[in-house]
Amino acid sequence: MALTPVQARDLLDKGHRVVVERSVLRVFKDEEYLEAGCEMKASQSWITEAPPEATIFGLKELNTDDFSLPHRHIHFAHAYKAQDGADQFLGRFAEGEGKLFDLEYLTHSNGKRVAAFGVWAGFTGAALGLDLWINQLLKLDLNKRGPLSSYPSSDALVQTIKCHLADLDGVKPKVLIIGAKGRCGQGAQKFFKALHIEPTCWSSRDTLGKSNISEILDYDLLINCALMTKKATPWLSLDMLDGRQRLTTLSDISCDPTGPCNPLPLYPHATTMEKPAYYIKNKNFAVTAIDHLPSLLPRESSEDFANQLYPHLLNYMEGNIVHGPWERALNLFYKNLFNYHPGSGLDTVPTVFQ
Repeated sequence: MALTPVQARDLLDKGHRVVVERSVLRVFKDEEYLEAGCEMKASQSWITEAPPEATIFGLKELNTDDFSLPHRHIHFAHAYKAQDGADQFLGRFAEGEGKLFDLEYLTHSNGKRVAAFGVWAGFTGAALGLDLWINQLLKLDLNKRGPLSSYPSSDALVQTIKCHLADLDGVKPKVLIIGAKGRCGQGAQKFFKALHIEPTCWSSRDTLGKSNISEILDYDLLINCALMTKKATPWLSLDMLDGRQRLTTLSDISCDPTGPCNPLPLYPHATTMEKPAYYIKNKNFAVTAIDHLPSLLPRESSEDFANQLYPHLLNYMEGNIVHGPWERALNLFYKNLFNYHPGSGLDTVPTVFQ
């Protein structure tokens, strides 16, 4: 969740209307929003009940329905890198003349995101990768422990994995983190530090212009945190895995398996909480690639993200969006909309919020 009950109360005090859909899954309970004074509605009620001027605010991409989208939307859409379904998704905005402010591209002028789950994605992705590696050594199927459950705190997650690691009688993996300097990489390092494991850390300089990087095979566990925005040559390919290599485990936190920017084309789709591991037959290799990892630490990650975003959300609610992150996000939306749907009714990219 990207809006805490405390922040919802603040918006209400400032004269804004806040409607919250009921959920049994959200870490912040319905009662917390009720106590804050929010209106409560049934799940998915926005589809038929939200007024035209409403902004639909959430985190994850919408369901793969086919109805048009006339509202303003704020969420992570995963639709600007030629991902599967991007054409159809943006077509719904073209049909409904709605607008999308993609949280992934809500950035400062230097390109850095104003709010990100990166640290917690890296932290939880490193934990899950290590747990998968442990299961590989013990010849256990991680999927038989699914579905994964969330943890009450990062300390609880660390203690759980520490107990699993104890089953190996002191054996620890040789770990490589790619993209170690970013938020995600820093989160991964934070996790391994808690378990007294010293990873090797690569930055973009270690992979730039390279393909089929055989040095990666010298590690036990690969944690990929690299943010790729351009078409990449593969760092690893299935042909490099003969079943006897040292590398047995990949935690692909960047998780873009269907896009052209994926430098690790080893698996066909993201994994899930129900089945967190993808096993490649006859290769002695397993992948975990969940695209909503911070949900394993829902309260810490939600509070952190919401606190980063809230000053900008308040600007949005008060109409202060020109020459800043919101305008940049809107312009990028229109550019992508025109790429997929050039006949969408606009012949120039708007530079102000309509």
